[in-house]
Amino acid sequence: MARLTAVEADYKRSQGKELFTKGFSIANISEMIGIGVKTLGKWREDGKWDEERELQTLKPSNIRKLTLKCAQAIERGEPLPYKADDITKIVAAFDRITDHNKIAVYTMESLDGFSNFILEKAGQSSGKKRETYMSTIKEIRPYFDMYITELLQKGDD
Repeated sequence: MARLTAVEADYKRSQGKELFTKGFSIANISEMIGIGVKTLGKWREDGKWDEERELQTLKPSNIRKLTLKCAQAIERGEPLPYKADDITKIVAAFDRITDHNKIAVYTMESLDGFSNFILEKAGQSSGKKRETYMSTIKEIRPYFDMYITELLQKGDD
């Protein structure tokens, strides 16, 4: 692949970061935007993408995972993996989100789930079928993002 201009590299880096914070794996992002796994890994480290991803994970499924881990630790008589106070704060923060924004969060989680489903199908396929799955997700994902952005903007009104 030819060397990217600074503008192209910045654009690809921002695309990669956005996809990563939405839960896509580096390997999937590499296929989607045409940047090597090694380069994405460096961008991830330099740009502290993992920290950004953690901030983006205030989703109902993540809250459930946190509470489930604590419940399992209690059941086994082990120390809690998280402070109960921290979980309470996370749940309270989610409860303070407006109903409209909650709808956007639930919708985003569903659309991310669908995207991951298609990417898994692509990973299990080869040839033309794999290409079809990948082109489908590349085509539809920007519309998902536009829809979520619109939902979030309506919530700010």
